[in-house]
Amino acid sequence: MTIATKLTPLIVLIVLFLAPSIPAKIGPGGTVRTICLGDVIDQYGGFNSFVVIRTDPAIDTTLVPSRPTYSGLNVVIRNMRIYMPRTYDLLVENYDLVLTSDMDQEVFKARWILWLSDSVTDGGCDLLWLGSIVHFGKDTIDWRGTTLAEILPVNPTEPYDTSGSFRVIIEMHDEPLMEALPWERAPPLANLHTESPKQGSQLWATIKHPKAYPLMTHWKIGEGAVLCFASKSPGGVEPWVRDWDYYQQAMIYLVYRTAGKELPGDPLLYHKLLSGFSEYKQMNSMVLSLFSFIETFGGRVDRLYQRLDELAVEKGHADDAYMESSFDECLEIMSEIKAEQHSLIEASLKERDTALLWVHITEWCATTAALILGSMLVWALMIRRSLYRDIEATRIQPG
Repeated sequence: MTIATKLTPLIVLIVLFLAPSIPAKIGPGGTVRTICLGDVIDQYGGFNSFVVIRTDPAIDTTLVPSRPTYSGLNVVIRNMRIYMPRTYDLLVENYDLVLTSDMDQEVFKARWILWLSDSVTDGGCDLLWLGSIVHFGKDTIDWRGTTLAEILPVNPTEPYDTSGSFRVIIEMHDEPLMEALPWERAPPLANLHTESPKQGSQLWATIKHPKAYPLMTHWKIGEGAVLCFASKSPGGVEPWVRDWDYYQQAMIYLVYRTAGKELPGDPLLYHKLLSGFSEYKQMNSMVLSLFSFIETFGGRVDRLYQRLDELAVEKGHADDAYMESSFDECLEIMSEIKAEQHSLIEASLKERDTALLWVHITEWCATTAALILGSMLVWALMIRRSLYRDIEATRIQPG
């Protein structure tokens, strides 16, 4: 054996060690540009992972409702035509993550399916697959035999779907996502799509079950990565939505980890931030509803709109601090914004009372006028008539 032959394995190891790892594909400013496909609907409310992840300023979502069961086939086809990227290059250039949840194969053109799988293996995008690969119910979902199923780190196994009470069991304790949240203290999941990990994949978490079905399975494939989360919305994760404070974080952390974005270091602080972002959106909606109500009755809300615009600027500063991982500064700004929102609501209620005051005055005037007119009519028809005596009719008697 020559010296060159002996050194070859060592050289290969050195090259692999020194070779730079593939960087995470993240958008400008650290934003994860995400295209969301499947059951993008409002009916789920808090159950819908797509609605949840939009709370995070670092996740930029494009929602593509693509479940005919909820929207109708014609509407879904129109959505796909409008929102799906026109070319493969646009898909890779504009998005870092593909997020799917129980999407129907029938509404995807063959080239779109190929684009999605190629964007992971060749384009450096990542794929977060939520829910089923095979599901038989009121609508049939079956992705077996497609290029997308080939790049998933799991295979579907019979019975494909199971219901019960399934606690999370961590299998890979040193995985950052598993360290980030108290997964094993989460309420039991109510549903799971039964799968088996492929060779070469990493099994991060399973469920407490005799067959230890995978819950979170990950692998790197080509230029990208794929993470499968086997429970489904809304039925499966309903216990988390109802009884686990970290559900919102869990869905966001799944996006972060799949896209290779660093997870926040302090889950409690991050939880406060998410609550602040959610409250900001809810209170803004309340304020706008008040504005609309006031304007309906002719009230003036120009100055209030100006204050709302100033709050939006402050929210932009909070988002900037968040993107720079200055979470304490972000939390402080959000606290100031919340106080200002309460002040704005109080001002809106005063404007509402002012607008309604004139409504009450107008109603009082109309009611008083009707009362006076009614009284005059009563006087004319009843009381005034009593002043006159009835005159009997006379008739000339014949002689």
